[in-house]
Amino acid sequence: MIKSISDYQPQRLRAPDGTDLIVLAASDYEQLLDDLDDARDALAADASIARTTAGEPTMPGEVVFAMIEDGLTAVAAWRRFRGWTQADLAARADLSQVFVSKIESGAAHGSPATRRKLAKAFDAPLWALDDWGAAG
Repeated sequence: MIKSISDYQPQRLRAPDGTDLIVLAASDYEQLLDDLDDARDALAADASIARTTAGEPTMPGEVVFAMIEDGLTAVAAWRRFRGWTQADLAARADLSQVFVSKIESGAAHGSPATRRKLAKAFDAPLWALDDWGAAG
């Protein structure tokens, strides 16, 4: 919980070189760091909400959950979200099922053109096919 500035008991000191210093109790310093973290998180959340309400595409929670909790690659998570088989996705993206399987397993990434085909098939933004530490 963010404290009021009057809740802190800082001491002001002047170093021999003339630098003004503020001394705080270690617990107050740790609280300030926690409050700074909370404020940054709140700003990031506000920015995300602003982007979403401005019409920027987002990633469905089910896709994010499948990537984080189930360790799926983004392409596999999107395919599961759409309820498609690998053959369905391959047909929609004009790719082979074997290549889709390699992309989903992390054995292949796909060229930029391939990634665009997949994004178009999913009706998803291109960035939403990026993996962040999922399987593969």
